[in-house]
Amino acid sequence: MKKNLPSLPRIAAFFVVIISCFITGAFAQHNPLLGAGNGYVNLSKRTTGGAVQTGDTLEIRTVYFFKADFGGTTGYNPANTSRLFKFRYYDSVPLKTSMNTGTSDRLRIITNEGLPVQSFTLGAGDDAGVFNPVPGTGYQIRINIGTGAGNPGTGASNLTNIINAGDITGTYTPNIWGNTLITTAFRVTVTGNPGDTIVLGAGKLVYRKTSSGIDTTITAVPYKILIDATASALCSNGLGNNLALEASGTFDSGLALNRSYGPAFSIPNYDYLMSGIGNSINDGAYAIVKNTSPSGSVNTNARRQPNCSLPAGPIPVTDSCAKRMHGGFWEIMGDHTGTSNSIGNPPAAPGTRGGYMLMVNADNVTSEAYRQNVTGLCTDTYYEFSAWFKNICKTCGANQSSSQTFLPGVRPNLTLAVNGLDIYSSGEIDTVGWIKKGFVFKTGVAQTSALISIRNNAPGGGGNDWVMDDISIGTCGPSSTMNYKPVALACTNGATFTFADTIRYTYNPKYSYYKWERSTNNGASWSVPPQSVSNSGNVTIGPPVNGFYQFVTEFGPISVNGTDSGHLYRVVVGTNAPNLASTSCNFTDGNSIMVKVITCPPVLSGKIVSFTGKLKDNDKTVLNWVISNEIDVLKYEIEKSSDGVNFIKTGDQVSGSLAAMAEYYYNDKEIIKGNTYFRLKIYNTNGLYNYSKVIVVNHDYNFQVTSLVNPFNSGISSVIILPGDGLVKMSLYNSYGKLVATENRKLYKGLNSVQYSGWYALSSGMYFISFQYNNLYIQRKLTRLNY
Repeated sequence: MKKNLPSLPRIAAFFVVIISCFITGAFAQHNPLLGAGNGYVNLSKRTTGGAVQTGDTLEIRTVYFFKADFGGTTGYNPANTSRLFKFRYYDSVPLKTSMNTGTSDRLRIITNEGLPVQSFTLGAGDDAGVFNPVPGTGYQIRINIGTGAGNPGTGASNLTNIINAGDITGTYTPNIWGNTLITTAFRVTVTGNPGDTIVLGAGKLVYRKTSSGIDTTITAVPYKILIDATASALCSNGLGNNLALEASGTFDSGLALNRSYGPAFSIPNYDYLMSGIGNSINDGAYAIVKNTSPSGSVNTNARRQPNCSLPAGPIPVTDSCAKRMHGGFWEIMGDHTGTSNSIGNPPAAPGTRGGYMLMVNADNVTSEAYRQNVTGLCTDTYYEFSAWFKNICKTCGANQSSSQTFLPGVRPNLTLAVNGLDIYSSGEIDTVGWIKKGFVFKTGVAQTSALISIRNNAPGGGGNDWVMDDISIGTCGPSSTMNYKPVALACTNGATFTFADTIRYTYNPKYSYYKWERSTNNGASWSVPPQSVSNSGNVTIGPPVNGFYQFVTEFGPISVNGTDSGHLYRVVVGTNAPNLASTSCNFTDGNSIMVKVITCPPVLSGKIVSFTGKLKDNDKTVLNWVISNEIDVLKYEIEKSSDGVNFIKTGDQVSGSLAAMAEYYYNDKEIIKGNTYFRLKIYNTNGLYNYSKVIVVNHDYNFQVTSLVNPFNSGISSVIILPGDGLVKMSLYNSYGKLVATENRKLYKGLNSVQYSGWYALSSGMYFISFQYNNLYIQRKLTRLNY
């Protein structure tokens, strides 16, 4: 971006196309006086971003930049005071698309923000633009540009036709910071099939440096865009190591404002600078910082342009516009690592450790912001390529005459590509906070490497200031749901188990190759179990169920004893036999079953029929329990708790050792002041014991939620206390406030132990759970982890 300055050192650069969703830029040359680029806007996904798909509407754009310096000697054409002659633009509709010919569809000249400047009908003979729907030996599209431009007449597709071509002078708009910027646009519909490639680059600009001189032609470099079959959603279960460079995509952390070492990949044609007081990150420059404030300020509400001196009066130093980059423009903020929401981290103060991020002030020249040749990939496997981005300027816009508008201006647009093929665009990133953008790609049957890149595809000159953090290149793997979670309990006298695991995943190829493994050292190493039962194979998998491919594999039956206590069992999967045999290409989501051998409580002949508690005289508790066949019961100890977790003995009762039904009462001497929990510790004649259920006693029960498991994996357990019988509605929301699960349960007065399960498809991160009883609400914050 450029702030309201009359002259800036990086004006002498060229503009490229781009504004909005899935645009791309390519260049004929890098010249400080002249430039060209081509690209497009996916109007169907302008604000959301995504892949180009059949049926999408694209606006094809070509941009030409000339350093003007009209009347001076430093412009592109000083011999003629930077005047250029006989301007005309030619292009054709790309293959795999068709021209939009509705009444509102026009040939256009637009600003770098995409705002209309001139509009022309598609028909010939009425204005300076013409479209020929029948491809021939020439070009289908012709626009005469500049002062005096008009109808090109017959032979419009001929490059040598100069009829009514205009001239570019110092009064021509749009311009940016006094330089000529010409952006042409027309709209098409994608007609190709998924897997096809659209190639841009047929556009040409032809002009003369003198009125009777020879033609000069500028042609933008061809650029490829994939037509995708899906919306390229992110992984529901990312596994394995993050293969991204820059400290696994986090850009590291440190005490200093600027990172002490440079980037692994330098952005071409950009300057790598150190941010600080007096060191602005101007157009065409970038830095790696822990705080976007040049002074390291932590006041995120410091004044910003255009209100640096209003309202009048003394301005505290911490509130000064000087705390923001460029004297009052950029956000003051920290990085994103360690968070999973749009807010990110607060800015780190000088001398305190903070995470670093890449901070970019886009130049007129678009280029790659990240590139890495990733090796060691697994064949025939899906990977996620993603990153978190944020637009850091709400007031950097400038209009076509270079006047500051104090609006966001050009919004950042980042394109993610694999092996030079653009697959996904962020769309226009608004000033709403951090946002994660990315897509899923699959390696070939013999592919073990890929060239990964992130391209800055929007021009500067009034906006397009952004940060990037948490780059991720990781495997899209399966999730597993074990039948014992997470422990299989066995008694000292042995037990027999059959373990089972349900494998689920989103993408095809299918993770149909599997094997069971065992660890005897708490997961430090794994090997094939010694039991002589089937532990590996390749299964046939049917169509997806509720969006997931899945299969169930069993292991057993196996017998365990005391020496097996602490052993872990898990399933690993692969897309083919070589991948299953490779420790770097077989996958598990971390779930496993632990065998734990314990001294088991006795199996009592007696059975508790009922156990209740009521308040009687002086607010004291009377407990009542009924048991059948207590012939081997020695005694009952009564235990009490104020929180339902920590219990103490409060009394005991000798058993009558009756074979028939027996009933007991116990009077607690303490006056009840709140929820009080009771349970029975039941001893047999051998001195071993077992527990009854827990009950709660109070005057009038309040609606409460206790013992809520956090973090959670695929399910949540909780204790819900109700003042009366009724319906409790549970709602689970993700960190963006989107409802992801809901369930109604009929519960009863007093204490209810409740289990909610089946959430194996949720991604890791922050969630909010809400419980509603009548008109009462209780909300808690939870974290979901894969373990």
